[in-house]
Amino acid sequence: MAKRLIWEDMKPSDSSDELEGYTDEDARRHGYPSLEVMRLEYQLTKITGEWRRTKENSLVHDYKAVLYEMILKGYDVNILPVQDQLPDDLMPDLPPKPIQKAIIEAYQEMAIN
Repeated sequence: MAKRLIWEDMKPSDSSDELEGYTDEDARRHGYPSLEVMRLEYQLTKITGEWRRTKENSLVHDYKAVLYEMILKGYDVNILPVQDQLPDDLMPDLPPKPIQKAIIEAYQEMAIN
């Protein structure tokens, strides 16, 4: 069953400056596999907002690149917030769930070693 989000789960703000003093530990406490992935999700949020404002196709390419990088770094796309998603027809094709799970497990294993 999916975790029900509470107020404390929300991103601190839209400003990456606020992440300045964050550590990987802080990012994990907020449900991210690492600070790098947390920063990537902030970038994804900005791209999504800009796309909603402009509907510019080049932003879809940027969005896909960031999302794929997040997945490769251990992000579980099943928890991608609705505000960070594009319309279904623009969302990138994602690897099947078993492959996503294998990627996440491999990343976690690498992070431990």
